[in-house]
Amino acid sequence: MKLFQVKILLYIFTLLFIPINLYSQTDSLKVDIQELIDELFNEPSTESDNSNLYEVLEDLISNPIDLNKATIIDIQQVPTIDYLTAKAIIDYRNSVGKYVNKDDIFLVKKLSNEQKKKIFPFVTVVGEKGQIINNKLIEIPSFNIKLNLRSRIINDLQTRKGFVDSSFPGSKSKIYNRFLASYRNYSAGILTEKDAGENSLNDLNTFFIQIKDLEYLSNLTVGDFTLEFGQGLVLWSPYGFAKGADAIYPVKKKNRNIKPFKSADENNFFRGAAATVNFNSLNLSAFFSSNKFDANIDLATSEILSTPIDGLHRTTSELNKRKSANETFKGIRFDYISDKEFNAGLLYYNSNFSNSFMPSSIYDISGNNFNYYSFYYDIFIDKVNIFGENSYDGTSVASIANVQYSISRNFIWITSIRNYPRNFTNIHGFSFGERSGAVNNELGIYNGIRWNSPIGVFDIYYDQFKFPFSTFSNPVSTQGDEFLINVRSKPSKKIETVFRYKVENKEISKDINGALQLVNQKRQNLRGEFIYTASTLLRFRTRIELSNYKINELVVNEFGYLVFQDIKIILLNNLSLSSRFILFNTDSFNSAVYEYEYDLQGILSNAGLSGKGIRWYIVGNYRLSDLLNISFKYAETYKPDEKQISSGEALIYNNLDNRLSLQIDLIF
Repeated sequence: MKLFQVKILLYIFTLLFIPINLYSQTDSLKVDIQELIDELFNEPSTESDNSNLYEVLEDLISNPIDLNKATIIDIQQVPTIDYLTAKAIIDYRNSVGKYVNKDDIFLVKKLSNEQKKKIFPFVTVVGEKGQIINNKLIEIPSFNIKLNLRSRIINDLQTRKGFVDSSFPGSKSKIYNRFLASYRNYSAGILTEKDAGENSLNDLNTFFIQIKDLEYLSNLTVGDFTLEFGQGLVLWSPYGFAKGADAIYPVKKKNRNIKPFKSADENNFFRGAAATVNFNSLNLSAFFSSNKFDANIDLATSEILSTPIDGLHRTTSELNKRKSANETFKGIRFDYISDKEFNAGLLYYNSNFSNSFMPSSIYDISGNNFNYYSFYYDIFIDKVNIFGENSYDGTSVASIANVQYSISRNFIWITSIRNYPRNFTNIHGFSFGERSGAVNNELGIYNGIRWNSPIGVFDIYYDQFKFPFSTFSNPVSTQGDEFLINVRSKPSKKIETVFRYKVENKEISKDINGALQLVNQKRQNLRGEFIYTASTLLRFRTRIELSNYKINELVVNEFGYLVFQDIKIILLNNLSLSSRFILFNTDSFNSAVYEYEYDLQGILSNAGLSGKGIRWYIVGNYRLSDLLNISFKYAETYKPDEKQISSGEALIYNNLDNRLSLQIDLIF
């Protein structure tokens, strides 16, 4: 304990008294993905790795949108940008002929300065023969190859039970390697990864080759890819933005059609080929995939019992499920894309599995052959955007309908009505709703507003939902509602404050006197945050969060809190450090608190903190040159009242959990 106290004192001393030489910032408009995540989303109520969402944002920054070629749909890919903002950007381009350089975005009078700053990192201007920078045409060399290599190793410094009892045959290190190459309209990539405890360095391996914008060929991708259509009822990538601190942006899904797969998600991608050809405003896409995936198979019936998506292949049982089933997937889609008032699309696809699914209930997935038909629409009428999707799986119709009304430049209202029947089979959908991505057995009405007031930005939503049939955790129909208010204000140039209150009421089943009964579960979270930007090179952030978990019928009333202090600093112009010190105390896991953390580039995770303890971490990023970037993270969680941490094969036989991560990025 004394050693621990010394470590904490040294840590605080380092934060307060480390000698620093502050130099000018190279790019004051560079986007901070972590800050964007905090602004857009709530922390999920379960600990999870959301690196796929980070990849979406990072991909947008690496491949910025050309302001002179972008459609109104393309521009809405930028986080926090709605259709009216995108329309203002298009209208300005139409009025002046073209954008001369990306700085012209600051000339669009219909946009606020805050909107312009948010858009800037995600856009570019490219001429026919080169890049226009500061009104000068810079010729693109005929040999313009870009290479990117990212290597990462993550190592738990404590030995978990699975390694102690030799259940895990591989090393403790999690190792990740990704190589990307691009030349003009051509790009390719390969990725390998092994999890801690796995034997093979390439337990996961993915690859792709892509050709874009070649005559009528808009996109050809061979290898591994994801597909997105409409509002995600039947076809979407395995990740998406859910309800969060931004009450408007997450509701509307921004369809990216065909995207090469660059993530480390081991089971949620297609392997084959996909292509889109373009005829003015009409796009025709076709796709085919044959891909193996992890499944637990019943030995007696050969039916699929479940499809684990954790991608872990360490123990004998985990290895037995590895790529034990296959899906053959094929389909076609038509899209009408316009800069004017109407966009729409039609989709058909078929999924055929090598094994049938064993249903666990009357409305659960069963069989091995599935057909889907879907239609989406996106209509713009002055300040109103009407969008939605209707899908048919051969048995029932699922639908989502949304209306967004920009009452003024400072006030936006959105409403969303979803109807996902209990017998609708969801295989590749990920639509908006209460349960992350689930598109069945749910009815819901969502209303949200954003008000850019004189004292700050108010985001408010209220969501009502019902599950008409039994779910995995509840044997009968249940319902609930959720309310959130988030206020972000900037009383001065250097000070920003955030206030957030969220309450969720939901019916759940609990055993009372030997019988299952419905009770009302209430979760509340109250957050206050203070951000002080001393300069472009030094920033402090303080957060206090309270949580409450209550079930009146069981006389349960639990509390928890989290307090953290951040410091972010840029040293010597090419070295940045981010650090956080956290105190937390909760009555149980039910009142746990969650927080997104700064991490290595490409990683987005939220830590779930329960019990009593201290957590701290430091992230360093050192750019040796334009070609080489080195980063690291050291994180430590200490629970003084515990003798062990975690459970099962992940059990640690003491009260300290610490981890070291290293990453190298080479860019040519």
